Amino acid sequence: MLCLKFCIYVFICLHYAAYYGHSHSLQAILSVPRTSHVALSWGFARFVNIRDGKGASPLHLAARQKHPHCMHTLLDNGALVCASTGGYSFPGSTPLHLAARGGSVDFIRELLAWGADRHQRDSSGRIPYTVALKYKHGACAALLNPSSTEPLVWPSPLKFISELNQQAKALLEQALMEANRELNHLILFR
Repeated sequence: MLCLKFCIYVFICLHYAAYYGHSHSLQAILSVPRTSHVALSWGFARFVNIRDGKGASPLHLAARQKHPHCMHTLLDNGALVCASTGGYSFPGSTPLHLAARGGSVDFIRELLAWGADRHQRDSSGRIPYTVALKYKHGACAALLNPSSTEPLVWPSPLKFISELNQQAKALLEQALMEANRELNHLILFR
């Protein structure tokens, strides 16, 4: 019973904090289950990626509401960058779809840097590129265009990367993408 109450508390607070942009609260909430006996039995990744009644994770809400600090906190704590929504307002949408809908170039760059798949389709069969075009976000569509080469995007702490040569950039980008795919695979198939 205590485990269920704890899970419901985390569920409500995580979503509220992500939706309203309370990144410090989000960090505090996420620090509790990491060290609790509940996380050991249930798995910390489930807390970070817990869904609300409509199938949205906290990362979906942070992306939709354009809260960059919340997005960083969630991604740093293992949020799944390619998770699809359930019956949420935009069924089957990933955080990348929601960032494209909102026209947030910075969010799109960050999500791509974390390994988001710009070819993933929502329930209506649309890729994020199509969503960006529908809402007339040209800069977002340019980053998400599936017929162009993969864009070079980097996590914000890695500002020095711009000084690397093209071959080093390509190798580093490939390593980052592979590491994120492996991490997502480990989390999904535990």
